[in-house]
Amino acid sequence: MSQVWIKEFIGGLDTRRMPETTSGGVLIEATDGHITRGGEFEKRASFVSTYALHAGTTGMYADAAGLVVFGHDVAPTMPLGVRYQRLQHPGGTLALTRVLSEDLYAGKVYAVGEFADGSRHHFYDGVRVTDWFDGRARAQFRVVDGGVTPPTKASGRFEVTGGTSNPGVNRATSITIDGVTITGGPVNHTGDNTTTATALAGSINSHTSSPDYTATAVGQVVTVTAAATGPAVNGNSIVVNVEGDVTGVNISLMAGGADAATSRLESLQVNGVSIIASGVDWDTSNNVTASAIAAAINSFTSSPDYTATVNDAAVNIVAATAGAAPNGYPVTASVSNGLLLSPSTGLQMANGADGGFTPGAFVKTIGSKVYSTSGPNMHYSGIKEPTKWTTETTGAGFVDMSSETSGSEELTALAKYQDFVAVFAERVIQIWVVDPDPANNAQAQVLNNTGTASPRSVTQFGDADLFYLNETGLRSLRARDSSNAAATEDIGVPVDTLISAALNGLTDNERAEINGAIEPRDGRFWLSIKDTIFVFSYFSGAKVSAWSTYKPGFDVERLVPFRRRMFVRSGDTIYAYGGLSDTPVHDDTVAVARIPYLDANEPTRKKHLKGFDAAVDGDWEFFVGMDPRDLATLDKIGVLAETSYSHGTVGLYAEATHFSILARTTGDGPARLGAMVIHFEGDGDAD
Repeated sequence: MSQVWIKEFIGGLDTRRMPETTSGGVLIEATDGHITRGGEFEKRASFVSTYALHAGTTGMYADAAGLVVFGHDVAPTMPLGVRYQRLQHPGGTLALTRVLSEDLYAGKVYAVGEFADGSRHHFYDGVRVTDWFDGRARAQFRVVDGGVTPPTKASGRFEVTGGTSNPGVNRATSITIDGVTITGGPVNHTGDNTTTATALAGSINSHTSSPDYTATAVGQVVTVTAAATGPAVNGNSIVVNVEGDVTGVNISLMAGGADAATSRLESLQVNGVSIIASGVDWDTSNNVTASAIAAAINSFTSSPDYTATVNDAAVNIVAATAGAAPNGYPVTASVSNGLLLSPSTGLQMANGADGGFTPGAFVKTIGSKVYSTSGPNMHYSGIKEPTKWTTETTGAGFVDMSSETSGSEELTALAKYQDFVAVFAERVIQIWVVDPDPANNAQAQVLNNTGTASPRSVTQFGDADLFYLNETGLRSLRARDSSNAAATEDIGVPVDTLISAALNGLTDNERAEINGAIEPRDGRFWLSIKDTIFVFSYFSGAKVSAWSTYKPGFDVERLVPFRRRMFVRSGDTIYAYGGLSDTPVHDDTVAVARIPYLDANEPTRKKHLKGFDAAVDGDWEFFVGMDPRDLATLDKIGVLAETSYSHGTVGLYAEATHFSILARTTGDGPARLGAMVIHFEGDGDAD
């Protein structure tokens, strides 16, 4: 009897290779669990619903006192343990739609809010920072109606008004449309106009013409309908040819045929300048259509240029640069097929202002200053003056990063990296030496073809690593040698395929909401992409470097570590991972671990499986798969509630060249899977 012993799972989830060529020590499925310091697979704790929030709040952060959420209105009633910070638009009433970034300075929250008109404003401890003001002119319209009209068939009618029965004499000899005969032959008048109309409709229905028609009769009125949809026969005459005393009147033209029509924004101009490349069709809903219009504006470069944000069905057109010049520019839209915008006319750009700094989306406290991105510029506040940003304040200023390195025209994030500042754009990272005296600021390094469009993914991990989400997967910025020069590492390669799949189809706003954070209890890195959390367990002393995934059952909006707990916001609910007690709470979440299809080092030889053992804590059920081409087909092995080594091997009877074991938890409470042994007949070497 030979055996395959899977001693540990220190490699974690790995999807780089086919299931039958992936080596042992890793998992091809690792859901709702993680790898421990000992290399075992452990079921995750539960996400405990802890705080129910009042509708109308957004975001989440934490200061020294506790969790903070944000809104524009007067403070609602908040649950004990969560505080509210009001961020007001200078106009007073516009809704806060989202918080783009936040950090602490001297223990108080510095935040960037975006409002319903698409404007951004900076706030420190809830007070608007007036050195930043959004001087970009803007205009807003809403998509209020639209849809897709199905195709229709043209129709016409005629009426049989007289005649007597005299077969072969009193009759309709034919009916034609545009010279095409649509009846099968002459139809005699029956002596009754109603039955004659029915007979004519029957003759039309039994005859095939080109184009073809159908007919119905109601009383003495015959309605003729084109078989095909579309306008092709609109305007054609119905001709009723009669003999004898038969009469027909009220003959209409064919009409009403139309192709399918989709409501459409044909063009959109500001001051006569097109700001979209081509028309935008109504799609699914007014909200979806508004998002498509905003995307069309953002993907097109005009002169002058404009960007757009969207709030439900409202589209905010925003000048790319600050200034009063665009004020009064007319915004004109051409629409078709029932698309309705509000206002439909008279819309103008407004509220542009000269001077000031266009508020950026990302802020970070570094040293004695607050740093912020704004287009290509890295701004920094005065020394110990987080609300002072103009150059007359000591230490305040900015650097135009686009003049230092191409690809830095739109900065996305900033982070402290060792003794430097890492300045992120989507496709380039600059490493800078920064100093309280701006004269001493200097570029130290440039890393091309890497960066991030997800600023919240940028996370300090340990003393020397900076994690960030790139388009191709999760990457790490760290020093490769004693020179301390930064280099990128493919830390997320084992799950790159899964991350790339999760990124597909996300909007720019959704990508910007991807969160990275360090779970404080166990030090694992979490990366949330909507309803999936990618979990990285790294314990260098134990040589554990392992990925897995959590499926919390909801879309994650924010991850906030606070006092040895990870808090998660989704909608108006805040969850505490593991609950608030000292001992983590577990529920009936099903954790799944699956090993690759192993071959005992003999991939072409069949093995006769004879038994199975496992080291477990908690309740587990086990299944065997024997065909890597069909991952869904599994045979149940059995259930274990304790390690089987000294209690008798579980029977397993199967034959295959390759075999995979899937383990799944059952019931409440914690559970761990430490090792597995598969017994088989043959001479293969043990993995």
